Amino acid sequence: MNTALFYDTETQGLPLFSEPSEDPRQPHIVQLAAALVDLDTRETVSSMDVIVRPDGDDWTIPDEIATIHGITKEKAIELGVSEGVATSLFFDLWEHASIRIGHNESFDARIIRIAQHRFFYSAEEKAAWKEGPAECTARLSTSIVKCPPTDKMKAAGRFHYKTPTLAEAYQHFMGKPLENAHSAMADVLGCMAVYFAMKDPVDAELSTT
Repeated sequence: MNTALFYDTETQGLPLFSEPSEDPRQPHIVQLAAALVDLDTRETVSSMDVIVRPDGDDWTIPDEIATIHGITKEKAIELGVSEGVATSLFFDLWEHASIRIGHNESFDARIIRIAQHRFFYSAEEKAAWKEGPAECTARLSTSIVKCPPTDKMKAAGRFHYKTPTLAEAYQHFMGKPLENAHSAMADVLGCMAVYFAMKDPVDAELSTT
């Protein structure tokens, strides 16, 4: 079966990009969703969508971050599973996929690598994830959606198309807003919609006219 794992993470903050993944200050996962999809039929074979329960008093979700994805520390404590369980469930799905796909996939891939270090995955498992085949709908859709450069980009002398957010890409291909953006499963479904729209020759042709 030709399968892909569409996935998305919500976190308690941005990674420390200049620090190694094993740095204890790296952010925790707050929500993790994934869908294992048969690329030939476009049917979802299996899926997961879990909130992660904070572990320890120093495991916080800042108010400004909770405002984005809607998950407060109190909600996560009440409804969440452990981060180790969430990570294990995710890799159980990924082992059945031939490729992984996300929007701004490199960001989510880094979050997963951080979790691997946190829960002592083997060097072979870490390498398999880091080097595994992946596609990014943000990168793939940039030349199709054609978002104009921001003022900040132009001030820096960068006049190429801006990488579209998932909401912008979804609006372009679907002709309607992405509902519940920044909820992990909603973003997974949005990513799937964008990916398959680009793979459809008719839709792809229409999107460039």
